[in-house]
Amino acid sequence: MPISYENRKGEIHYLKVAAAKKGGKRYYVIKNKNNYKPKELVSEVPQGFEFYEFPSDALVTLRKILKSSVSDEEFSIVNSVMKRHETVKDFIIDKDENALTIYIDRMDRELFEMLDDEQIRQIKRYDDILRFEKSTDGNYFAQRFCHISRYYGWITIETSDDLKYLAEKYCYHIDKESLLQFWIEGEEDW
Repeated sequence: MPISYENRKGEIHYLKVAAAKKGGKRYYVIKNKNNYKPKELVSEVPQGFEFYEFPSDALVTLRKILKSSVSDEEFSIVNSVMKRHETVKDFIIDKDENALTIYIDRMDRELFEMLDDEQIRQIKRYDDILRFEKSTDGNYFAQRFCHISRYYGWITIETSDDLKYLAEKYCYHIDKESLLQFWIEGEEDW
């Protein structure tokens, strides 16, 4: 039985193996298993690897399992703050090597009122809005994404050793323009 992974859009993905030019194996994530011979489909994920679903668009890939400095307890802190959020009910928290990134659904339902829930699920995308990066010394950096060309990328808006404090303070603003009022820590407004 081939291994499969179902993403949030309901698409089933399988893992295909092929011989590499140098004698090793190459793995590919595929959607239609009927286009391949049964011996090409893998029954288990190779050791040290995992299926990964990109939060923004639900694209599925195979990647090495990440060793994260972010604990499950730290994930729970941010998750519990987001679950209590008054206006954001559809979010994804992605845990990587040293950060928790919050993605939210920005779709305006009124513009797509003619679509049913299944159609919306197929086109829905999430934007990365807020991130809590963990440093090696145990501090956390609350960061928002800046689209101004001079500062393009994640900018740190506050540093603290208390993740709960940062989550309570900044998650409230995640879907509001007020998040843009927080500027680079230690710098004057642009």
